[in-house]
Amino acid sequence: MIGLLVLAATCCAAQNPATEEAHTKVSAAVTEYRAQADRVIDGGLEYLIATQSRNGSWSSWQEPMIYDRHWSNPETHLAWQYAVTGLVCLSLMEVEDHPRAAAALNGGLDFLTAAPLIKRVSDWDTDNTWAYVYGLAALAKAAKDPRFNNGMRKVAIEVRGRKLLAQLNSYQSPNGGWGYYDDEATTSPPQWGTSFMTGVAVLALLDAKELGWKMSDKVLPAAIAAIEHCRLPDGSYTYSVRPIPIQDAGIGIDQVRGSLSRIQVCNWALYQAGKAGFETSIGMAELRSGLALLFQEHHYLDIARGRPYPHEAYHYNSGYFYFFGHYYAGFALAELGSAGAEDFYGALQHEIGKTQSKDGSMIDFFMNSYGKPYGTAYGIGALLEANKVFTP
Repeated sequence: MIGLLVLAATCCAAQNPATEEAHTKVSAAVTEYRAQADRVIDGGLEYLIATQSRNGSWSSWQEPMIYDRHWSNPETHLAWQYAVTGLVCLSLMEVEDHPRAAAALNGGLDFLTAAPLIKRVSDWDTDNTWAYVYGLAALAKAAKDPRFNNGMRKVAIEVRGRKLLAQLNSYQSPNGGWGYYDDEATTSPPQWGTSFMTGVAVLALLDAKELGWKMSDKVLPAAIAAIEHCRLPDGSYTYSVRPIPIQDAGIGIDQVRGSLSRIQVCNWALYQAGKAGFETSIGMAELRSGLALLFQEHHYLDIARGRPYPHEAYHYNSGYFYFFGHYYAGFALAELGSAGAEDFYGALQHEIGKTQSKDGSMIDFFMNSYGKPYGTAYGIGALLEANKVFTP
């Protein structure tokens, strides 16, 4: 509540910068939130560095979920471990001048390049796609990073990155999107696609395209069109890629209150696609309105965070929506520039920082030992990205 009150005061000052005093108040608020964000980041880094496995990965099948019988296949856990490690590496790549974080990053990248290729889990479970999207995202980003532009690690990053790209492309559904189950029928490629996983995939594919990694000319346009197809008049996105998108009424998930996290990744993916030359409907105004919706209706994510079963909260929100949405909100916020970011920066820092435990970790959903490292990586990643707008 305090964070939102400060945010409201900040918004008013930003909208009425008639006096130097108002500008000073805004700057002071940002300075304080930046200091708090840096403390959260430092704590999160210490947790991630301390919990890295010997093989360079993060998380495992240990500490099973109460309904783990649904995900007892070892390949599911390999996929989740690979995806979480990719996500942690994405956040660690944003850290500068931190030797221990750099060493952890090197270990994580070595795991991503040397681990066995992730296979389809089962007839209905295609969680392997999470490994493909976040593995590709991490390796494509590393391939663009000058710290890894020579030596054997560069070769290994490119070789595995291209393989992940091919695997991801082979799982694109006929509707242009990607999903993680194949419930209705066992097909290859799977038939189901979701807006939010497709958003993550598009961001990784855009990096791969920039690197010149080979892919069909049809992959990105189809994926971008799928996300656009999911966009509803109120600015939300349907969960699934459907032939006819329908906006829910009442307590449904396909409306703003059930779409708060999807809005951020889908907006960001379409915005980045527009910058890359594709025609999309998302500009700076839509990024801003999406962030406004996130914090205006944020209590629905608060209610869902920590609940043990998926989609049991209002509007079918799940606990694991929480950090996913805030992570991509950090990118959108940074794109607004310092003046626009001031309106949301305090709220973002508050909503992430309030979740941090004494050991530096953050968690929104208990999921074996995956919950803390992915939550922490998403949380500090959002703040690291948002901080860029206020870094000289």
